[in-house]
Amino acid sequence: MSGSMIFRMVLASLLALAIAGCSTIREGRTIDYKTTRTLPPLEVPPDLPGISPADRGAPATGTTFSTFTAGRDTTQQPSATAAVLPIFPNMRLERDHQARWLVVKGDAETLWLRMREFLSAHGLLVAKENPRTGIIETDWAENRAKVGTGSQRVLATWLGSLYSTGLRDRYRVVIERGTEAGMVNIIINHQGMEEVVNREGNTGASGDIVKTVWQPRASDPALELEMLRLLMVHLGAKDEVAKTAVAQAATKPAERAQLKRNGQSAFLNLEENIDRAWRRVGISLDRGGFTVEDRDRSKWTYYIRYVDPDRKTKKAKDDELRISLRESGQGTAIEILDREGAPAVATTRDRILGLLHEQLK
Repeated sequence: MSGSMIFRMVLASLLALAIAGCSTIREGRTIDYKTTRTLPPLEVPPDLPGISPADRGAPATGTTFSTFTAGRDTTQQPSATAAVLPIFPNMRLERDHQARWLVVKGDAETLWLRMREFLSAHGLLVAKENPRTGIIETDWAENRAKVGTGSQRVLATWLGSLYSTGLRDRYRVVIERGTEAGMVNIIINHQGMEEVVNREGNTGASGDIVKTVWQPRASDPALELEMLRLLMVHLGAKDEVAKTAVAQAATKPAERAQLKRNGQSAFLNLEENIDRAWRRVGISLDRGGFTVEDRDRSKWTYYIRYVDPDRKTKKAKDDELRISLRESGQGTAIEILDREGAPAVATTRDRILGLLHEQLK
């Protein structure tokens, strides 16, 4: 019997098993991750990096997450405008426009370990973590729940790469002390990549060189909400409570961010007090894939590294920028500055302001 005939027989058997087992597939499942460490590495564009090399390992000896959180200001209470969603004892989901996060009663060290446990339970491997900055970043993973029909998912389980979505996800988790004593904020931000076909050559379709490349895709708030729902259940909430909280958090808010220009200067005006603007900008930078090298809440400044794809000259110092927040009337003004604190190059400034506007509006 030939090898090809054996393969067809095995494939037919698997298909029969898949069809027979379709009733056991939970069609409502939206997350079923498989790590991509066994798959070819992704070619991540230069403007979609991870945490800086200095942040890839643990902090210096003797530095713990409790040390990091000890300096956080816990005296300010949440704004009355924040949407407090259905409450489970010791846990609640909050919304501030497009930003959603979980507020949990407990200590940061324990919740750090529970978060790592949660990611592992859902098929996500930790690629980078830094207790000093309170950040955990997962490896790229494929969501197998999106692979075709129920029978195709069964086949994909058996044959791995037979079916593929061409999509990859990773998550950046921020764990920080909340504004209330004894409470911890857990923020989950999604980043995505997609595989696209790239043809090269001028000799017609038959002579083209066909290859695939990975390119960034927009963050998916629905996936972030689903991860928050699953995390609530993992931490002890009933599924019905978590679903209700997520359903209310999914409501689209009114736009409250505007791009402003004054002569040669430009900034983003956010109709939020500076405390809430600080959190929302941090979430937006994570969703946008920026490398946040440091953050100084006392100066309301994020220090980022950004490579402008349109700039021909590549100088390391030109990549170092500041996202500066300042109070402006009843809201907050957000400015893009260079490493010295002067206004950034206009093209770079406008590009970053545009990206932030899309996230914050």
